Amino acid sequence: MRGDFLSLLLAGLLIALPAVAITLFGDAAFTALRYDNMAMATEGEWWRGLTGHWTHLGIEHLLINLAGLALLTLLVGPWLGAGGLLLTAVLGAVSISGAFWLFHPDLFWYAGLSGVTSAIWAAGGLRGLRSGSWFALLVLLALAIKLAADFFTNAQVSVSQLIGGPVVEHAHLYGAIAGLVLGAILPRAR
Repeated sequence: MRGDFLSLLLAGLLIALPAVAITLFGDAAFTALRYDNMAMATEGEWWRGLTGHWTHLGIEHLLINLAGLALLTLLVGPWLGAGGLLLTAVLGAVSISGAFWLFHPDLFWYAGLSGVTSAIWAAGGLRGLRSGSWFALLVLLALAIKLAADFFTNAQVSVSQLIGGPVVEHAHLYGAIAGLVLGAILPRAR
């Protein structure tokens, strides 16, 4: 049990540390690593489809995302396992960026880990539900309510003011969709 907790903690740190490092390097790192569809299309900088999710608008944005990641690592991480948590983070980021590329060519740039945390939330909740946990149903219901609030309330306005930039609700939706797919196909955690 202790080993499982430590492996989840390590996985959460492996997801969090690049975001902290990029934020500490400041505006130059933000500009060089954010999702930027023009740089991807004209300069071939496809890595931005991954690194963009680890860039943040500032310390407030980073702390909000890290708090969500920490909570989800503890809440749904045991259903995913450390490997599933890491895999969901990476594949969730790539999936979200692919959806941006296909469905939102007008989205010039994006930054933040919140779409990835939505993928972790959905994948972990589905894995928990598949393992017979009724609590997982509440976890998934909470995600559905959060997504509905993203699209049908003005809650993003205050969050935008706090983080210093726009909230891209579609990142949360695409993350949740990617998470559901990953939660359905990931092997069962130990």
